[in-house]
Order: sequence, then C-alpha cells, then structure tokens
Amino acid sequence: MNRYKILLIIFASCLIVFGSMMVKTMPIIGVCVGLIGVAELFIALFYHQDGNLEAKADAENFSKEIFQVNRDRLYGLSIPMVVLNQSGVSLIINDAFKELMGQDIAKKGINYFELFNIDLNDVNHNTIKTTVFQDKTYAYVVSSFSKRDRSFYLLHFADVTAHQKLIEGGTSGDVVFGYILIDNYDDIAEQLSAGERSVLFSQIDVMINHWADRNNAAIVKYDSDHYLAIFTKKDLEVFRRDHFHILDEARELGSSYQLQVTLSIGIGISEEAKTIRESNELSHAALDIALARGGDQCVVREDDKNAYYGGKTEAKEKRTKVKARVKAHVLKDQISQASNVIIMGHQNPDMDCLGAAVGLLRACKCMNKEARFVLREINPSISALMDYLSIDEDYAESFIKPKEVNDFVDDGTLLIVVDTQSLDYVEMPDLVQAIEKIVIIDHHRASGTTIKNTIFSYQEAYASSTCELVTELLQYFDIKDILTKVEANALLAGLCMDTKMFTQKTGVRTFEAASVLKRRGGDTVFAKTMLQDDIETYNARSRAVAGAEFYYDRRVAISEIESDSDEANLIAAQSADELLNIRGVIASFIVMKTPERGIIISGRSLGKINVQTILEKLGGGGHMTMAGAQLTDVDDLQEAKHRVLGVVDLYMKESEQA
Repeated sequence: MNRYKILLIIFASCLIVFGSMMVKTMPIIGVCVGLIGVAELFIALFYHQDGNLEAKADAENFSKEIFQVNRDRLYGLSIPMVVLNQSGVSLIINDAFKELMGQDIAKKGINYFELFNIDLNDVNHNTIKTTVFQDKTYAYVVSSFSKRDRSFYLLHFADVTAHQKLIEGGTSGDVVFGYILIDNYDDIAEQLSAGERSVLFSQIDVMINHWADRNNAAIVKYDSDHYLAIFTKKDLEVFRRDHFHILDEARELGSSYQLQVTLSIGIGISEEAKTIRESNELSHAALDIALARGGDQCVVREDDKNAYYGGKTEAKEKRTKVKARVKAHVLKDQISQASNVIIMGHQNPDMDCLGAAVGLLRACKCMNKEARFVLREINPSISALMDYLSIDEDYAESFIKPKEVNDFVDDGTLLIVVDTQSLDYVEMPDLVQAIEKIVIIDHHRASGTTIKNTIFSYQEAYASSTCELVTELLQYFDIKDILTKVEANALLAGLCMDTKMFTQKTGVRTFEAASVLKRRGGDTVFAKTMLQDDIETYNARSRAVAGAEFYYDRRVAISEIESDSDEANLIAAQSADELLNIRGVIASFIVMKTPERGIIISGRSLGKINVQTILEKLGGGGHMTMAGAQLTDVDDLQEAKHRVLGVVDLYMKESEQA
C-alpha cells in the first residue's frame, strides 16, 4: 500500500470520527462530514489500488474483502449506508441502514435506484439530494468509485422528514430565528497571537452558549463567526426586557483584551409569515440592517417595522480598500451600460450630498454619459457651492427640477442615490419606483424605509461622509484627470462639513481621501468659506445656545426656539454643534418650530450618548453622533421638548441598567 493511500485513509477516518462526534450537536453538518469521510475511505480502499492487485471475480469476493479490511468502521458506523453495484443491487448494507429502513427494505437483490427513484445522471459526487419514500423524506449522498471496469456506488441516508416539514410545510408559530455575527472577527484574529486568539474565541463561544442556556434558546455555530439562535416569541420578550445584554457582555469581554469585540444580531418575526422559511428570511434581512447600521446592535424586524437595541459604539473603520475597488468597477460598468444617469439626494440637500453628486456628474461626463442631479430648490446650505458651480459651463445644464425628470428617463436610465438610503427622505420617491436600475452610495446607518431592489449599494457607516466614499470610488475608475479643481473643491467642502473641519468622525481613510482631493486642487480655505454664515444665521444660533437648559449633571443640553428663516435646518444643526463646545456637555438637542415643516429636532453627541437611537424613537434617524427628526403631530414647542426629554430619559435608564 503506497504512502498516498495511507494518508488518504487516515484523513478519511478522521472525517468519519469527527462527523460522528458532531451528529448530536449539529446533526446536518455532522452527517455531511461523516458521509464525505466514508466516501473518501471507499475511494482510498478500492479506487487507488496498487497496480499489481488483480480484480476480484465476482461481487461476493469483493464483499468479503470490504468486510475484512473495514468491518468495524463501516458496519458499525452510525450513518445509514449501502454499497450498490452498477445495477443498483446492494453488496453491503450496514446496521444503521437496516434500522432506518427496516429489515424488509434492507434486503439484497432489491434495485435501490428504482426503489428510491435515484437518477445517476442528476447526481454529482458527494452532492446531497432528497427523495420521498413511504411518506418520509430522506437526504442521501451518492459517491461513485471504480475498480478496473466495474463501477460501484456508496449511498448514505438520513431521515429529514421533520426538518423538511418544518421548512416547507410548517407554520411560523412561535419559532423565532436569530442570526448572530462577530462583527470584527478578522481584525481580532490579526491583532492576537494564535494562543490568545484561541482563548478569546473560545470565551466568545462560551458566552453565547451561556446566554442561550439562560434564555432557553438553542445555539448552532455554523461558521467561524456566525451563530444561529432558535427560540420562541415568549423568550424574545425576555430578550427585549433585558435589552439584549449579550451585546454589553461582548464589549466587556473585549475590553479585557483591550480590543473592541462587538456582535450584530438579526431577528425577524411576522404575524403574516406562513412558513418558517419566511420568518428565516426576515431574520436574515434584520441582520443585514444591523450590519448596515455599523454593527454592535440587535435589529428586531417585524414586517416593515424595525426595533433597535444596542449600537453604543461607533462603526469601526475598515482599513482594506478591496471593497471600494470592487464597488468602483461595478459602478463604472453600470454607468457605461446606461443610456443616461440621474443622481438624486435627500430632501433639502446639504454640502455633502451636493459634493458627492458633483463628483459623480464629472465621472459620467468623462465616460461620455449624459447625467443630471435632481434639485427641487437651492437652499441656504448649498447656495454658496451652487454659486461657485454656476460659473463653470460644464455644470450649466447639470441640474434639473423634479417636474423635468420624466423627460429624461428611459428604459436604460441608471439612478444613483447619494447621502441617503431611505425612501422617506429622497427628493423624489416616485422616481425610485419608475427606474429599475438603482445604486445607493451612503454613509448613514440604515433606518426608516430602505430602498430595495438595488443593483448594488455602497453603504459604509464608518465613513465620515458620502464625499469620502465617492472620492474613494473615483480613484479606481482608472480615468485620467477624472477630478478637476472644481470637483475636488466640492468634494472637500462636503467632507469638511460632515467632519466639522476634521474634528468629528474622522478616520485614517478620511485623511487619505482629503489628500487625494488636495492633490487635485482642493483647498480647505475654500471649504471654510463655503461653510461661513451670514449675520442673521449667526445671531439666531447665538439665541438658541443662550436659551439652552441642562440636564443629567449638565451632560445633556436642550434648547427650544422658533424660527421663520429659510435656514431653519441649518440653524438647528449648527446650534446643536455649538452646544457641544460647552464644557461638560456630551449631547445636545435643538427643538425648533418652523412655519413650513413644523417641529424639527437636531441632535449631536461626542460619542458617549447615541443620539441616533434616541431620535429613532421619535421617527428620525442619522448617525450615532449626528441625528435629526421631525414631529408632524405636535405643534407646541414645550410638548415637543417634553417628548425629547422622555426618550432621553428612557435611553439613560436603559444605559444604566446595561
């Protein structure tokens, strides 16, 4: 027996033992591993034979040889197994197969291909298939091997009737699926030695399993960083009251290693879901939302409504640019294939939204594609930048009003949505329904009604701004002079606005994007002038700051103010920023009453308080450090202020309990 065969037999035996050990805890994975191991063992024994071994005369001698060589391994194996000749007649039947099928079925001479309706032309090596026999569903694997001119087939069976009924025919009932993901698994692995890595990941396993045991949940680990939790709706209510304390446990565990260990959890429930499969898909969607929001949180999705728990840490910056390069190539291909391009931002666009659009308009022009940006009106936030663009003839016809869009749309139009992903906030919601090909580029955490059925989306909650993301993408378009000084200034102005001149939410890649724009002619002094205010705006901001009241040991500042200015949104946002300059204040809220929009709320934070989760309770959204909301059912400033105080108080109590 040659060395190759010996190694293959050892490897196959290890797979069989390992699979048998996993059967009780993870039956499906265990069965698959065991089946593959048995298949490899047969191939090692009978396909890779030494050249001088003569073929056996008949199936009886062949059966004796198998029995002598591997009697204990095959006959005593807990996985039901049968060896067939090329006619489908059994040569070997192990005890587990007899127990599964019964003695009447487990007889020699029966054609099992016909009995189980197995088509060998439709079966690949080690591929799992299912068959229905006597009102039961069986999963089976067919492994083929040959000796000389003779073909043999090894079949392994598992009764999956209950599982199949649960997936296809069962109702959702009280069963709930929860998907758990270790957010920064790869980063942790890179920063620790092999020994420390093994210990930490083992502790995470123990932590998750203990959490499941305490709450009557079943846990299955199906990948190195993925877990599946199965529990009931009653258990879910316990998790809610506990505010998913496992998120805090993960952070505490990571702090002992001076690392950021966070989890993302997605749970989907629905009264309308008729099958387990539908509930399972809802849970997958909830996990996607949690990841899009930056992780470190649980999202419970109930049909189209989401409840958020956790989210106490800022999204961790990803240092790899592989994703940006891949997304850039896809975006470039989509633009080249489109007949024309429409770019749309959120309502009342700001400098970040407009700057990102300008960068994309330039990319389309370089690719000889006609492109337009949908702009309802020029608001004070972008008036200075629009004045700057108006003197450039390249942008003379780049902006269209919503009423003009229909004349520009055809079957090949590509829609790029920037600086938002919510259908509730885009400039033209109807446009999303009218265009099939949609791309999203955004740096906000997911909230509200997210635009669906996109070709692809580039959503990175760690990024400082959409301008940062667009700058990264354009670098990989491989087009010479894709950015001129005009676009570099517009993108840099948007980046400076969202980072407060590089003082907030600024990472390594933010400065890398800024350096690219500087090399293309971008000027930070120009960006500063784009962000200057007139005297009326400055005075209104000063009044808002002067009227602020302080709560929670002066850590939270709240001010209410009325304004009939066209720059109400800008005043509210800047006033909230200004309150953070007061010593001791870590979160601020401006409650403003306006003639046109009613009550608007602007929230800002230094990071220790998550204003996003606070204002989401009032129907708003945004970032952990920057968020907003609008109250349509309240007209009184004091009542609006009390609502804000109520959700802040609830957040502070939940934080203390955690």
